[in-house]
Amino acid sequence: MKKTVRASNLKKVAIIGFLFVALLAGIAFSESGKISIQSAVDRSKITIGDVITYTVTVTRDKDVKVKLPGLAENLGQFEIRDYKVFDPLKKDGKIIDRVQYKISTFDIGDFQIPPISIQYSIPPDTVEHVLKSEAIKITVESVAPSKEGDIKDIKPPVEIPFDWRPYVKYGLFGLLGLLLLGALVYFWIRKRSGKPLIPLKAEPPRPPHEVALEALESLQNSDFLEKGQVKRYYSDVSEIIRRYIGGRFGVDALDLTSTELLSELKSIPISDEHLQLMTDFTDLCDLVKFAKYIPEDEENQKVIDWAFQFIHETMVVEIPEEESAPSEGTPDEELSIPEEVAAEENGVMDFKRNRDGGKTLSPPEDSEKSELER
Repeated sequence: MKKTVRASNLKKVAIIGFLFVALLAGIAFSESGKISIQSAVDRSKITIGDVITYTVTVTRDKDVKVKLPGLAENLGQFEIRDYKVFDPLKKDGKIIDRVQYKISTFDIGDFQIPPISIQYSIPPDTVEHVLKSEAIKITVESVAPSKEGDIKDIKPPVEIPFDWRPYVKYGLFGLLGLLLLGALVYFWIRKRSGKPLIPLKAEPPRPPHEVALEALESLQNSDFLEKGQVKRYYSDVSEIIRRYIGGRFGVDALDLTSTELLSELKSIPISDEHLQLMTDFTDLCDLVKFAKYIPEDEENQKVIDWAFQFIHETMVVEIPEEESAPSEGTPDEELSIPEEVAAEENGVMDFKRNRDGGKTLSPPEDSEKSELER
């Protein structure tokens, strides 16, 4: 009796086990119909260093969620050179996902690309299942030796000539930039100082006596004295003479006091008559400018006459070549030439303006100086 019950129980366990196995087989079959994986290579026999394409293709239903293999997959002896994931394709109600690897190896022999595992789930079930691809065998051979014999020595390195073109190109651009910058700075400075952009040819400076005489004529014809502007009249005539002395003798007369100016004139080879003339001139001008002295009409005329006289007797006059050319004659005749003609030959003929407008000779000091210069 006990044996019969035990046999009955064993039969029930066997039936339950068979049903469970059949259920699992049905689920596996159902899942295998929803998703599949394939792997392939473009070549199964390569030489060392060749790059081959390894492609993993997953075909699944729309409701299957899958995690495709990544870049860090283990491909055995092969190195991954490139990795690309293609956009999903729809075909016959299925979705096709593709992952492609560019791989190579530098070992020789028979190798195997190991299976790649993917994870997938079928909603509403959240359990993740694993599906693996098949392993692929790859044969790697060495490079065929040369038919001409053993391997030859490597060639010596080739010397590449130095290319100066980039340096010349950038150097020219830099030089052009510096020239342009310099031109802009130059134009900016000229414009800021009020000067023309292109410098004009400067005219030669006028002789100081011409400028002074022109200024004295203008002052003499002015109405300063009629208007009672006596101080201005004396200040202008003093400044005219000081400017003339600066241009004629190289003395900075405008910045000197009257005492300092007379001291400077003593070191210049001018006559005592001219030094006394300037002493009287500066004394009268200083009395009017600084001591509030009111001069007489005769003194007003005298100060302008002194200015004209000093300029005419000390100015440098260029003698035309025709007048300065020596005259032909005997030695005795040349020795008997008057002093006036001799001074004219030396180019030292000066003109003296008196109140009557007459001419006189320059002082002996000027004649001696001209003789030395010649």
